[in-house]
Amino acid sequence: MIPAKIDDVFIQLTTDYSGVITNIIAGKFAKSSFIPKESIYDSCPFLEGTLDALPLNEPFLLEGMIIFSEEDEYNIDLELFKNDVSISVLIHNRSSVYKYVSELNQNRNDIFFIKRELAEKNIELDKLRKIADKANEEKSRFLAMMSHEIRNPLNSILGYSEMISSEKLNKKVAVYIKNLSSAGKNLKVIVDDILDLSRIEAGKLVLVHEEISILEIIKNCKNDFQHIHTNKNVDLVFSTSEKLPEIVLGDVVRIQQILSNLIGNAIKFTNKGKVVTSAKITVETESKVVLIFEVTDSGRGMNASQCLKVFEEYQQNELNDQYVHGGAGLGLAIVKRLVKAMNGSISVKSELNKGTSFFVEIPFEKRIKFKKSPVTPIVAKNKNIPLKGINILVADDDIMNQTIVAHILKKEKVNLTIVSDGLEALSKIEKEVFDVVLLDINMPNMTGEELMRKKAIIAKVNDKTPFLALTANTTTEDIERYSNLGFSGVISKPYTIVDFIDKIRNVLINQHLPNNRTL
Repeated sequence: MIPAKIDDVFIQLTTDYSGVITNIIAGKFAKSSFIPKESIYDSCPFLEGTLDALPLNEPFLLEGMIIFSEEDEYNIDLELFKNDVSISVLIHNRSSVYKYVSELNQNRNDIFFIKRELAEKNIELDKLRKIADKANEEKSRFLAMMSHEIRNPLNSILGYSEMISSEKLNKKVAVYIKNLSSAGKNLKVIVDDILDLSRIEAGKLVLVHEEISILEIIKNCKNDFQHIHTNKNVDLVFSTSEKLPEIVLGDVVRIQQILSNLIGNAIKFTNKGKVVTSAKITVETESKVVLIFEVTDSGRGMNASQCLKVFEEYQQNELNDQYVHGGAGLGLAIVKRLVKAMNGSISVKSELNKGTSFFVEIPFEKRIKFKKSPVTPIVAKNKNIPLKGINILVADDDIMNQTIVAHILKKEKVNLTIVSDGLEALSKIEKEVFDVVLLDINMPNMTGEELMRKKAIIAKVNDKTPFLALTANTTTEDIERYSNLGFSGVISKPYTIVDFIDKIRNVLINQHLPNNRTL
């Protein structure tokens, strides 16, 4: 007796020479398709002609054929034997075997193609890496160019604001100019962050460590937002603890940027109610104080998932936020980096349709009261050295920058020469002795860097004259490059009048007035 498992995978039958099935000998495979007295060609049309050509008394193997039985497809092998009377046909179901063979062949082919694809991908990745490296270089050049191009008009905005503020103004205009200047400074920082985000991510952010007033910062935020806030259904509330120290050491612009971002966001997402900004002490020692700034709104709020993602770059909590409220979703990501750089922490609590609170905790050093020193009067004297009669050459192709520089230096009663490009500056340097030369880096015809490479020409008349770079490109790499070219210092655009004059005074002090001038 043939086991059922085997019985189901074959069928043995006989036919006459014309292909009519004469007998089913054994097996049950596709039995419904092979019926005695019916033609085998109905199920196996490929045997037509083959049976006639079979040699007598010799086995014949036919492999890899296909039949259909009850709408199922089978792969089969056939063993044929033709004698003097009939033809014996043994049909084996090889579907599973051919399936595995097919899979193996397919796998082998897949492996071959994967290997070939990997080799092609490696070549492609190498090309992409080179393209990415080039793109990064192009990005750096683009950022450097845009940094200069954007900071130049910012320099004009801040410069003219400072010039106007020095004039006689009524109280209302004075407040407007102060707010304009404050907004301009914040804009400069925001532009810097957008252009130099990769620098911030690389941990190259440099914070200023100077005396600042937290009360003044909160007051500036209040003035800024009260003038631009238009929704009368939202009240702006600012409160500070009476125990806040008068002065701490920190970065005034960065602190104001953090608060401005949080307050601006709170206002954007609050249709009615109030936005409350507060500052108070959490921890205080003899030398340090930890302050917590809280910005709370009664706006739409966030769910737990949104709170977890709110500090991610390019994050918008709703799809239309970018179009309705503007921005690229960088604000809170930058705020978190700034707070972290100050060794602080930021957290958020929120409830849908009830509001959101941001908490920023930052440690500050207290102002150190130095004892009087004999050196102090000398430093103070140097800080107030008059520049009257000093010969200064300024090369800058921007007319508005020229106007600002002329306004600053003419008030100091210097002998000022202004030119519009490097070639004109070089022509002046060849013939006239200057006590200080200020060169814009990006100028037509000849840049400031190109001019500094003309050392042989410069040395003829102005060998010991200090040169200052006027530029918006002030990364560590830029400053190092300018120093290697021979610049004595850098005046970063945009600059304040005080910073501008101090840079000139400091370089003159350091150079000990080499051209035998006296102050």
